[in-house]
Amino acid sequence: MLVKDLSKMGSARVSVEVLDGVDCVLKQGASDVEIHFYQIAAQHLKGVNSPALVKLDGHNLFIEHIPNRISLQELRAQPDLFAQLASLHRSEYIPSFPVKQHQWTDEATNEALKILNLPDSVESSIKQVQSLSSCIFECKNLISGDTNDGNWGTRDNRELVLFDWERFGHGSPAIDLAPLVTGLGTISDYKVIIGQYTQHNASLSETELLRHLIIAKCWIIIEVVNILVSRNNPEKEKYIDWYRTQIPRWLDSVKNWL
Repeated sequence: MLVKDLSKMGSARVSVEVLDGVDCVLKQGASDVEIHFYQIAAQHLKGVNSPALVKLDGHNLFIEHIPNRISLQELRAQPDLFAQLASLHRSEYIPSFPVKQHQWTDEATNEALKILNLPDSVESSIKQVQSLSSCIFECKNLISGDTNDGNWGTRDNRELVLFDWERFGHGSPAIDLAPLVTGLGTISDYKVIIGQYTQHNASLSETELLRHLIIAKCWIIIEVVNILVSRNNPEKEKYIDWYRTQIPRWLDSVKNWL
């Protein structure tokens, strides 16, 4: 029986179901990437907590229900957050299946800019950031690709779990750090995140990671705007108006760090 629809930005329909008397999460129309993650990859990623696979029926994916939702503030306070992400990013596991190919295309930028309707100078600045973006996609680190607080929760024993893996792929660790910064953030916010993360993984210098994080934040703007519109999110206008207000000031504050 359907209990509650949990889907937000994702394309799959997500609900809590009862299977053999136990609550689990059903993702209807789960992607091949996420199915293969749970079938194959999860067991190889030591130090990273993900839900257990309960059942697979075609593209209907049943996974362990992580009962306790968590806010961004609570997530940032979790003692093993950055240790888990660093374990993922340092993993030497090589997926045997096609993973999500992250990229920042001209088409995506143009579509988002039509929606945002920003001043020409701001559009030019975004395109300049895009021209620098190959560095965050050329990194060979494994990444979640979607670490926003809505994709985390805790088990009843307080273990922190990341439960959305449809964007599992390769890229800079900054792609997974960017959603952990509230809003668009400031350089000071980024440095705090980087300082916490590099205690567990110093494979990239703090200077390089800061640059990557700014680029990743800008790319996420483009991704989110296009997803909001393509999926007709009911709150799209609220978010788009917020971006229109915030982006010019934010770009001006970070441009000297690129």
